[in-house]
Amino acid sequence: MKNIVAAMLFCLMQMSAQAEVFWLSETPPSKKATALKNEQAATVPQADHAEHLHAQVAASGVAASSVAAPAGVKKHQHGGGAEVDATGEIVDNSHSGAKRVWLRRGNSPQDSLYALTGRDSETLVLQSQEGVMPEAAMKVESGKLIARLELPELGFYNAYLKQTMTHGDLLHVQIAKAELLHGTCCAKGVDEEAVAKPIINANMPLELVRQHYPKEGLFTRIVSGDKVDFIVLSYGKPVAGAKVSMTTQQGWSRSQVSDAQGLVSFTMIRDYYTSWLEFKKYHKQTYLMVADLEVTDKVTVEGVTYNAAHYTATLAGNYYPSPYDYRSYAWGLGIALFVIVFGGVSIYLYRRRRIKPYQEVRVDAKA
Repeated sequence: MKNIVAAMLFCLMQMSAQAEVFWLSETPPSKKATALKNEQAATVPQADHAEHLHAQVAASGVAASSVAAPAGVKKHQHGGGAEVDATGEIVDNSHSGAKRVWLRRGNSPQDSLYALTGRDSETLVLQSQEGVMPEAAMKVESGKLIARLELPELGFYNAYLKQTMTHGDLLHVQIAKAELLHGTCCAKGVDEEAVAKPIINANMPLELVRQHYPKEGLFTRIVSGDKVDFIVLSYGKPVAGAKVSMTTQQGWSRSQVSDAQGLVSFTMIRDYYTSWLEFKKYHKQTYLMVADLEVTDKVTVEGVTYNAAHYTATLAGNYYPSPYDYRSYAWGLGIALFVIVFGGVSIYLYRRRRIKPYQEVRVDAKA
């Protein structure tokens, strides 16, 4: 029986992989996107094997994460308040609590389309340190599904969108999560470490939580070379054996399997290469995390029992170039200028010494 269930679950995983993942993104669509891509984004393929596909809101049951963050990680400077679209173009300022979240479909941050679900609207639930907040609607605008949110207080917030698909007695659930931050570099009288604690939902069958740094504030930024830890949770408890993959903006991808504590660790590689004149130290890029978990035991959801289940959880984040890259460019430019100036001065002085001064010689004809 277990072999049959495993085979059925494998088929479900294959079908799920072909359907691509859904995820929530704060990155606005590029203004330069073509009409063809917008048309593709407005169309969501429907799987022939699906009996139903619907989106539902995550339930309540929020708790602050009690998992200790890794030690020895430095706090970074803030990354500026500019909101940047998919091509790096500055489109807005994000210092305030006004946020926009888009639904996207695909396994690559760079190539993922801005997608729809087949409905005119979906519903998100925002969660803060205090618990569940009023629901927020995702509505179709210009062929894209978008939520416009107002975060009242400084700190982190979570937003969830859960989609369920069934095939006979097999269950596939996708949980798209966004970790939103209402932060500022100018906060006064605020316990930043307290409001910057990560949030988890104990009712989620699968969730990815980024482990915050020991002294993470309201505008900490991840840069190339940083080690980033994630914990995989199932109903609020660490789960082992989940496959977790990271894909960066430039397409670099790596996968790991969560350990007994549900932990996985990734090091952000340097994938931003440009000339000195074009280098932007606040160049924001997106990474996408995807976690997959197989459950071969029977699962009961809303009174219906399934023989097996496959859960997929997504979480996107941002990263920036390392400040050492910028300093390296600066040092390189400084050394180059020094060599040019020193060489020019040396050549000038050398040539000056080679010039013989003019001397007038008079000849006395009577001598």
